Parts: sequence; C-alpha cells; structure tokens
Amino acid sequence: MLKYYSFALFFFFIFIEPTASASASFAEANALLKWKANFINHNNTILKSWNLETKNSTNFSSHPKESSSPCNWFGVSCINGSVNRLNLTNASIQAFFYEFPFSSFPDLTYIDRLNHLFGPPQIGKFSKLVYLGLSTNQLTGTIPARIEKLSKLNYLDLSTNHLTGQIPTSLSRLTSLRTLDLTSNKLSGPIPPKFGNLTSL
Repeated sequence: MLKYYSFALFFFFIFIEPTASASASFAEANALLKWKANFINHNNTILKSWNLETKNSTNFSSHPKESSSPCNWFGVSCINGSVNRLNLTNASIQAFFYEFPFSSFPDLTYIDRLNHLFGPPQIGKFSKLVYLGLSTNQLTGTIPARIEKLSKLNYLDLSTNHLTGQIPTSLSRLTSLRTLDLTSNKLSGPIPPKFGNLTSL
C-alpha cells in the first residue's frame, strides 16, 4: 500500500507542477501584454516578441499553453518559469510607472532601464528586488519613503530624472545597498546623517 501511495504521489507532482508553472507564466504574460497595451507607443516594434502566439494574441482569457510563456520575450528572463528580470535597455517604451502590474510578478528581483517612464516612482512594492536601475526616465515627484520596503536592494540608480524634494531618511534603512546614484535630478537639502548606516555603500 505504501509503495502504491508513493508511486501515485510521484506522478501527481510530475503532472501537476508543470501545469502550475505554466499557469503562472501565462498570468505573467497576460500582465505584461496588458501593460504594453497601455503604452503611449504600444506599437513598439522592438517588443514584437511580446505575443502569446495564439490565434488571437489579445485574448487574455485563453487557456495556458507552452507558447504563452514570456520567458523568451525581449528583455524578459525567468527562473523556474516565473519572471525574475526585466531589462528593457533601449526599448524606448513610453508608459506611466504607476500602471506597471506590480502584484503580478512575485519573483521579480532585477529591473533595468525601463526607459521613458513617466510619473512618480512607485517602487515600494517589490520586496524581493536586489537591482533597480531607472536612470534616464521622466520620473517626477519625490522619492517615496516606502522605498525602505526594498530591504534586499543592493543597487539603486534613479539618476537623470526630474525627482524633487529632499532625499528621504528612509533610504538609510536599505543596509544592503552597495551602489546608489541620485545624480542629475532636482533634489534639495542635505544628505541625511543616518546614511552613515549604509556601511556597504
């Protein structure tokens, strides 16, 4: 009886786990396509690989398929079937940062050069991020205090934007930071004294 149970359990994981992974990839693919649909330049030819490869690539209710994985799309990398990196250097997308589907990417750890993003940088929602490069965008407003939620961050580049206000003291709680670049903005005021806590910087 024990042998039968172990055998059945083995096949349960063989058939169920890939299905779960495919469902996760499909959901993330849909999230990226919906975000792309809101781009100011949504006909961006560089991102032509962002396609579900179904008869109707805009059918967001389709069933998961192997071809629906975004892991081979331009600028997208995955680990265990889930998106963990976005590197859209030179993709020249034009979009509002607040429209990015934060909650759809629980394993995202690396973001680099999402060029031509507009609006305030809502960046406190990626708790697993270790690398965040958002230089040379059109980000406005202040650096949000919630940035302290990115406790694993070791690289932060917000240079060459239109950020204003003071550098938040909450940045000093990112004790894993090794690189920090805030140059070419419109920031004012002193560097917070608590930046002395950033011993890895």
